[in-house]
Amino acid sequence: MNNILGLPLCYGDLSEYYDALSQGDDNSKNQIIEKTLREHQVETVLDLTCGTGAQVFWLAKHGYNVTGADFSPALLKIAQDKARKENNGIPLIEGDMRTIEVGHFDAVITMFNAVGHLTKPDFEKAMRNIHSNLKEGGLYLFDIFNLNAMSDEAVNNLSMDITKTIHHTKIHNIQHSKLDRKCGRLTSCDQFSIQEGSAKPKTFEGNFTLQIYTAEELREMLTRNGFETLGQYGLDGSEFSDMETENILTVARSCHLPHK
Repeated sequence: MNNILGLPLCYGDLSEYYDALSQGDDNSKNQIIEKTLREHQVETVLDLTCGTGAQVFWLAKHGYNVTGADFSPALLKIAQDKARKENNGIPLIEGDMRTIEVGHFDAVITMFNAVGHLTKPDFEKAMRNIHSNLKEGGLYLFDIFNLNAMSDEAVNNLSMDITKTIHHTKIHNIQHSKLDRKCGRLTSCDQFSIQEGSAKPKTFEGNFTLQIYTAEELREMLTRNGFETLGQYGLDGSEFSDMETENILTVARSCHLPHK
């Protein structure tokens, strides 16, 4: 993916540490996704930003017919290796959510701020492509940070200073973020120190930016690109509050795609 906003180091050079450094409780988030899909009687799911497979494997174990895709060959290889070990036969393919054509599914998901790596025009392009990968009336689930709720305190709370040891490798990750409220871009600066055994630590630095939105912006974009917004919630399934909910989970349904 040609990405002008930059991408986290864990998507490429440091992909082997992606799972170890992932924050939060994936199971509780996956339960919300699965509950929403079940309520809408979804059977087939396309995860267009599957990464190393957190949602794909969960949904497959809960009875869904799942296909995963991701633009990062490094992350996708990790997912494919997991699938081979589990011998579960889940299709996992390389592709960009803006252009990939996979089929027609009951639902498409792009979770955990994945759409934030796209500029606004590219997200609208992705929406139209997602529409073409859905059956008529198909569901689209995604989340992104809520611009209206990202106070200075909320941005400061995104900071990380974590150390983990994996086998004989010590990983230290420091991250801090800043928000340009005028254009809705949240930029994070990462520094990693990787020490294998008693060897000299190696340092890696990188920046990446997420395009974030208000809930109203998302609804307007969805309407322009052939979707009806069914609901917006907190990522834990809670009632959405415009000034307090930091992550917006949006549930939309494909409808007539406007001609342009």
